[in-house]
Amino acid sequence: MKKSTIILTVVILVLALAVGGFAYLNRGNIEQKQELQDSKQFYIKQGGQILATVTMDDIESAGLQDIDAILDTSETEPAPVQFTGVELSKLLSYKNIETTGVTAYEFMALDGYASAVTAEEAATPDNVYIVVKQDGKWLKNKGEGGMGPYLMIIKSSEFSQRWCKFVEAVNLK
Repeated sequence: MKKSTIILTVVILVLALAVGGFAYLNRGNIEQKQELQDSKQFYIKQGGQILATVTMDDIESAGLQDIDAILDTSETEPAPVQFTGVELSKLLSYKNIETTGVTAYEFMALDGYASAVTAEEAATPDNVYIVVKQDGKWLKNKGEGGMGPYLMIIKSSEFSQRWCKFVEAVNLK
């Protein structure tokens, strides 16, 4: 057998073992993410610590409102959409989360995507929302082809490129 064939075989085996190892290590993480989606919950965290768990009841109790925004994706033309949700600042206040000294909010998605807003953007009235409905219908989860159960929108973000589907956590920075 040629030396190059042996080296290639060893490299493939090492890569296969590495992928298998990482899959095994992330197994619990995947189960946790599925549980969050199924239970329609997400976390508010700071410094790796969970400050609060947010439920659909919390979102509703914090004060649902209708929000008009422009949805613009790479697959569609810009279109006006009515969402229903709660302003981030109102949700944080409802959950008694102290935001003094916070400079940014990092939104983590179930699929690994992340998006951040500055504290100034979050404090701007009628700008950053956690939404649960689109055009009067509850957001579907990822398995159903939706964007939910929670979607973070930034009304001032042109082209909707900083929005975050499938919110699993909001990290205070």
